[in-house]
Amino acid sequence: MTPRQQRRLEQKLARKAANRANAQLSHGPVTETGKQIVSQNATRHGLTGKFHVAADESQADFDQLLAGFLRAEAPFDSEEVEMVKQMAQSTWLSNRSIRLQDQCLVAIQSGTPEEQKQAKKDLSLYLRYMTTHDRAFIRYSTELRKRRNERQRAERGFVSQKLREAAEKRKTELHELRQVIANFRSERLEIRNRIATAKAERLELQNSAKKQPQTLAAAA
Repeated sequence: MTPRQQRRLEQKLARKAANRANAQLSHGPVTETGKQIVSQNATRHGLTGKFHVAADESQADFDQLLAGFLRAEAPFDSEEVEMVKQMAQSTWLSNRSIRLQDQCLVAIQSGTPEEQKQAKKDLSLYLRYMTTHDRAFIRYSTELRKRRNERQRAERGFVSQKLREAAEKRKTELHELRQVIANFRSERLEIRNRIATAKAERLELQNSAKKQPQTLAAAA
């Protein structure tokens, strides 16, 4: 083995020995705050994946939150109900992110150097998750508003169509009524003309009857 190769081997062995020594000195967090943060990381923070209410949270509080959203949003169908659920879950997870951030801030202020380093890393992660859930809330809320506005426009269009149809119907009925009145007036005028003609013919017959005796007398 050359002197150069010997030096490389010694350096490699020295690095391994230093790594083993550092590993023995690292016992994880020693403060209660640090242990709480590590415990959260080990059991999953629950900010991703399938939604669930954490062990240190209240299912009743979440149910109350969801019920409030359902009353306020009044979803139209099952698809909108699911959107409202997503809004409630996003709100819940965003609030959870804030609580975890508070724990990180406490660790940064009072934890060991290792705990502070981990807390700063987690704080950045929780901030990103909070932003993600806030955006999800806005997305579902915007979609619900869009659907509601579309229904209202459709309902207004339906009402307007019905009003137009009713106006057309009234217009048609009024035209038919006017036509009936016109026909009635025409018939009444015709009847009057017939009556007048009949009176004229009767008067003419009466005059002819009066003239006939006079004509007979003159002839005699």
